[in-house]
Amino acid sequence: MVQILSGLITYLLLTIYCHEQHGETVSIRRVRELRTLIRNEALLQAAEQAVAPKEKRKPRQRYRKRLKRSYANS
Repeated sequence: MVQILSGLITYLLLTIYCHEQHGETVSIRRVRELRTLIRNEALLQAAEQAVAPKEKRKPRQRYRKRLKRSYANS
């Protein structure tokens, strides 16, 4: 029952997010993209913690530019 409810809550949150941020309905393709983006963001944060402070900003800026381009193409 907990898995069903957590899945439903996740789906509803994704629906709200996609509608408000991108003006579109939720699709399997978008869920996969979001899952990949979340995973990449987590990996990026983990890598930044291991990098010197001066070098921290460059990867994140490049990554955010890529995200903006991918959303513009969607």
